Amino acid sequence: MRTLSRLIAGTLVACLAAAPLRGFAQARDGQHDFDFNFGSWHEHIARLVHPLTHSTQWVTYDGTDTVRKVWGGRASTSEIVTDGPRPIELLHVRTYNPASHQWAINGTSSSAGMLGAPMFGAFSGGVGTFYDREVFNGRTITVRWVFSKITADSYHFEQAFSDDGGARWEPNFIAQATRTSAVAPSEGAHSVADTSHDFDFSYGTWATHIRSLHQSSWIDLTGTVTWRKIWNGKAYLEEISAGSGKTAFTGLTLFLYNPQSHQWSQTYADSSDGAFNTSYIGGFRNGRGELIGPDTFDGKAVLMRDAWSQITPNSHHFEIGYSLDGGATWHAIFIAKLTRTDPGL
Repeated sequence: MRTLSRLIAGTLVACLAAAPLRGFAQARDGQHDFDFNFGSWHEHIARLVHPLTHSTQWVTYDGTDTVRKVWGGRASTSEIVTDGPRPIELLHVRTYNPASHQWAINGTSSSAGMLGAPMFGAFSGGVGTFYDREVFNGRTITVRWVFSKITADSYHFEQAFSDDGGARWEPNFIAQATRTSAVAPSEGAHSVADTSHDFDFSYGTWATHIRSLHQSSWIDLTGTVTWRKIWNGKAYLEEISAGSGKTAFTGLTLFLYNPQSHQWSQTYADSSDGAFNTSYIGGFRNGRGELIGPDTFDGKAVLMRDAWSQITPNSHHFEIGYSLDGGATWHAIFIAKLTRTDPGL
């Protein structure tokens, strides 16, 4: 599972050690902090061409930002598309951790095909501040995002870099956003050419019957799975809710297509903390999809495989399995049969 950078983690540990339990228990619920952002926006952007080089060369863009509520409000997506000398296409998925009262912002570009390291932070006094650690031009730096001057129809955004641990900050991406609509366009309204249609069969809502291996015994669950097409078809979001009582779980999975490698990445987040796990990578062949990645099972390091098969317009089979021998043999731990109940938007 992805973790905070050393800098942010160290700061949090120090703060928690010093904070009284009473103050921690009274931390505000920030699950609705990004509600102001839902809808469609025009963005005027200024970008510093060569950050951290004492450069003063800026370029400007105009573009759109489409923001949707997903996962019952526990997450939202932001899709940014601009014009300009080098068009920008960005996707951000923002998930909330109800235990830490923090947001994680996970992002990618149209050329990456995978999520980058998440930024972590929260809102205070109407200002949202988020940090992460990244490698830039061969050096590890600190990155800060700030959402400020928030009104019903506008807000200000600034990205800044620091190469001295936060003593000095250099802004390099500044956006002024103005609302154009209170709602986002239909998620299936547009589709780009430079993408894969492997997962188009999954778009819509499904009833699922699941057999899951739990403490050496198989249990049966029923639930609902909804697939959303986002980012003009370059990505999908899967929302799953199944089981009841102690067996209940709710999850969000992001699927991204990499046009360079012609592969899909799949990254799962559980509702307990909103954090995305390690990505699985793969693709489709002869009507069967397999995405594989490193994981743990029963305390052991394994390869985990998600597989889609027996695909028809109104049903398909899904299976999760693990391998202890590098993929020579697989052991099923989660088997689902899905039946379509709704065609999607």
